[in-house]
Amino acid sequence: IFSMKKHFKRFLPVVLTIIMVMLSAVGVQAQTIFRPDQVLTLYSANSKIYDPWKKAYAIANETPFNTDILMDQGVTGYKTSNISVVSLIPRKVQHKTAAALGTYTIRYMRAKKTGTVTLSYKVNNNTYKQKTTVRKYVNPLSTLKIGSLSLASKFKKDSTYTLSYEKYKNKELKLQIKTKGRWELSGVRYITSPKTSNSMGTWIPDGGTFKVTQKNCSLTAYVFDPKTKQSEECLIIFK
Repeated sequence: IFSMKKHFKRFLPVVLTIIMVMLSAVGVQAQTIFRPDQVLTLYSANSKIYDPWKKAYAIANETPFNTDILMDQGVTGYKTSNISVVSLIPRKVQHKTAAALGTYTIRYMRAKKTGTVTLSYKVNNNTYKQKTTVRKYVNPLSTLKIGSLSLASKFKKDSTYTLSYEKYKNKELKLQIKTKGRWELSGVRYITSPKTSNSMGTWIPDGGTFKVTQKNCSLTAYVFDPKTKQSEECLIIFK
């Protein structure tokens, strides 16, 4: 018995080392993590949205792919299960940190046609997957008035409409907006320029007013369907 105890004590460090190595291997084992489903909107080719990353009125069918990692640093292995529905495209954007203004490459989702795909990417040893559904744009507005001008019908096919800046220059205009059916209004944002450093702009309530102070200023109405989880943006640009 004493001999067995002696041998056990002798081999105990080796056994513990093997156990620790095994536990370490389990700890770094690759995982597949499923992110919440998302819905993209398929807009017309003429539609644009305000993109604060690009600081421009950009193609509405391209939106940033959110990995929850700042500027996608360390993210690799981007994939789409069906490139004819959604493709992942690298785009250069600028991001200002406390140190300096830097240029980074992030991925944008390009909606091409209606359907459902799985988008994926890797961080370290883990693979992240996200079910993504593309739904067609529909006019979510029952009422949209800028001053006395009714515009809701202008958003039947395209989500973007242009008004004359010279006609409305320095005028104080009242906004009236109502949505159709299940659509809910998240808010309406006014920006003086797409290149402005204040990308948040000013939020205008229904019945509120705004002043057309600069060429290329705009209003964006953000709407959401809680049943389908689809969101849309309707943009008015003063050119």
